[in-house]
Amino acid sequence: MRQNLLALVLAQGFKIIIMKVPISFILFAVLVLHTSFVRAQVSSELEPVSLAVVDFRGVLAKSEAARNIRLAVDEKREELRKYFLEVENSLRDEQKNLSKKRSIVTAEAFEQRARNLKEKAQSAQKLAQTSNQKLKKSFDQAMDKVQKELLSIVAEVAEETGVGVVLFRSAIVIAVKKLDISKEVLQRLNKKLPEVKVRFEMVKGSK
Repeated sequence: MRQNLLALVLAQGFKIIIMKVPISFILFAVLVLHTSFVRAQVSSELEPVSLAVVDFRGVLAKSEAARNIRLAVDEKREELRKYFLEVENSLRDEQKNLSKKRSIVTAEAFEQRARNLKEKAQSAQKLAQTSNQKLKKSFDQAMDKVQKELLSIVAEVAEETGVGVVLFRSAIVIAVKKLDISKEVLQRLNKKLPEVKVRFEMVKGSK
């Protein structure tokens, strides 16, 4: 009995609502519903777009090519560190020798030698800064080759698997594991580009 009464109340309420709605609005609503239905039919005929996720930074960091690039750059950096350490020690020795001769040379000669030593120190500092910039440039150029190859492989995997959109893992919060193509991409990258030759452009005067 309660269910029948509730149904009756709802039915009456529904009739009241319908009666209060203008006829023009009803016609407009019907038109909208019809248009939505047509659009739904058209949309259903389109192929669904598949998604995939790739940990671009992770793959890049774990790749053999990137690892070899870091090793080569670290080796060159250590070589430069030792070289400039020798330069620094040499300048320090010159400064000590100059201090010892202060009492046996003229003030003018001392000032001239002091200026020369200062210029050497400034040149060495500038050389160190320039060498560091060149080292970074060499690293960036080598890594750029790896990134381009990585993007090419991502596109290749997407095409083979019928994926229409690939998202970077860093751009999303949660992703289903089956959407992640990072492992496959990493394997292909290591096979296709295991190593990249780093070209070091060193400035004159450094090693």
